[in-house]
Formats: sequence, structure tokens, C-alpha cells
Amino acid sequence: MTIKHLIAAGAVAASAFWALPGAAQSCDFGAPAADLPPEAHQFDFMIGNFRVEARQWTGEDFSTGYLEAEWNGRWGLDGRAVIDEWFGPEVSPDRPRVFGANVRYYNAETGRWSMVWQATNGAASVLEAEQGEDGVLRMWQVYPEPTSERQIWFEVYGPGHWARIDGPVDEEGNFTPQYKLESHAVPCGGED
Repeated sequence: MTIKHLIAAGAVAASAFWALPGAAQSCDFGAPAADLPPEAHQFDFMIGNFRVEARQWTGEDFSTGYLEAEWNGRWGLDGRAVIDEWFGPEVSPDRPRVFGANVRYYNAETGRWSMVWQATNGAASVLEAEQGEDGVLRMWQVYPEPTSERQIWFEVYGPGHWARIDGPVDEEGNFTPQYKLESHAVPCGGED
């Protein structure tokens, strides 16, 4: 399957998913297919409804949340993929909110996740992810152009509490964190 086919499939899946009534606060998270390998559960922490606090690196630590967003994940494609929705924060009145969806599929042949991201601002990318020997799930972009200039990984702190962290890598390979999207589970229906 070519990159264009992956993006087209992701766009179709995302648009169909956005059209689901009540998808933003659905309590139906689907279920994984019974025959999935154990590695296909590496993104299980994303299943559910989450309130996200965007935090920025201050040079010593991450700031307190300066923007809030929503992230919702469920099993889709007959339990063979994790589909997650992003409901971006309201940044300013002249800048519309960005909504997007990921389709994450574990490829047992490569031992990696293949992902397609499509957003309402026109952004589209294909990414891959892999869990390292250290247990950290790392993600990188392969389309529209491969990049090794950013590191993206996930940290799971406990049930219903996880974060996506990313930042630039300089020419010497040194990493500086830039953003942390810290996610906390919310009950179905959005009550805190």
C-alpha cells in the first residue's frame, strides 16, 4: 500500500468516525479483536475520554497547563486499530479550533505501528511507532517527509493518566523537550 493510499484510507476512516453521533463523549470504546498479538495493546492507555492539559518546557520543568483540549480513543476497524480523536484547544477568536483523528494499526510483520493523522486544518501525515527495549513507545513521521529532527514519545503514569511528549533534536543528537500533552481520564458524558 502506498503512502497516498494510507492517507486516503485514514481520511475516509476519520471522516466516517467524526460523523458518528455523540462521538466526542461516547461510552462505547469498542473492543480489540480476540486474535491480536500482545504488542497490539501498546496503545490501550489511549482508550477512553481524556481531558488534556498542554504544557510547555520552561528550561527546567513543564509549565502548568496553559491550554486545555480533549482526546478520545476507541477500538475501530473491527477491533484491529486504535482510532483516536483530537479536539484542539480554543487558542484565540481569530484562530479556529483544530480537530483531527489518528488511525493506529499494529503491523505484526514489522513489529511497528503504522498511523495516519488527518486534521481539519489540512494537516496530514503518516507516522510509525515502536516500543523500545526500555519500554518507551516512540513515534516518528515518515510522510510527507521523514524526520529525525523531533522526538515524540508516550509516558503512562497510571490508569487514565498519560502524556505525549515531544521536542526538537539538534545536529549533535541532543534532545530538548518542548511540549507535553498530559491526559487525564474523564467519565463518560464529560463530568469531572
